[in-house]
Amino acid sequence: MAHSRKKAAGGRGTVKPKARPRGRAAGREDASVDRRKLKGKLSRERILEAALALFSERGYAATGVHEIARRAKIEKAALYWHFGSKEALLAAVLDRTDAEFVERIAKRLARSAGGSDERLDLFVSGLQRLAAERGHLVRLTLGVAIERAQVSAESRGALERIFDRTRKAVELGFEQALGVKLPDADLIARLALAYLYEAAVRGATDPESAQHDRFFAHLRRLIVLDVQHQLAAAGLSVDPARLPTQR
Repeated sequence: MAHSRKKAAGGRGTVKPKARPRGRAAGREDASVDRRKLKGKLSRERILEAALALFSERGYAATGVHEIARRAKIEKAALYWHFGSKEALLAAVLDRTDAEFVERIAKRLARSAGGSDERLDLFVSGLQRLAAERGHLVRLTLGVAIERAQVSAESRGALERIFDRTRKAVELGFEQALGVKLPDADLIARLALAYLYEAAVRGATDPESAQHDRFFAHLRRLIVLDVQHQLAAAGLSVDPARLPTQR
């Protein structure tokens, strides 16, 4: 009898592991998981695109979470499930912007094995395409900078990374092309960003007068003149074949 009670007690206390489906059942379960992951990824992308569009159009403070959810065609709860808060969503949008800047500027310069002219052409053409094709990204960073007091420290940090990585890309690109380090390469980066912002804003407010080809050709000429000035002022000697030329 004691043995019987022990066995019964043991039976109540033992939880058998749930058997994993086999064969077709397992395949259907895996496919279902994959579909859910894909659906979640697509929802996240729609939220990011909607937030990017609205933040750049209206500004961060003037954009409500419900408006982003409506634009993305998802429930507001799904937005919070993916990002947790409006501030975290902005940080994610800025991280995406950072990736676009780096891809179009820093990586293009790093991959180039050409001289100063080729690197300068890649840099300026990358800025021009960014203003023409993704101007809303540029306007977003400008808006966040203006609304600095209303955005989180995380978002401000993401914005600083964009500026810092652009500066470093410019400095490294010229150093590799010239063989010397320009003393004020950071000023070239700031000049380039100023042109980028003007072009992006002009493209949104008065597209007919934007004239990106003419505008960025002028930026290229200014950069060549400034490189020459910095080298002369610092007394740096560079092989003439490595110097950028006017076009």
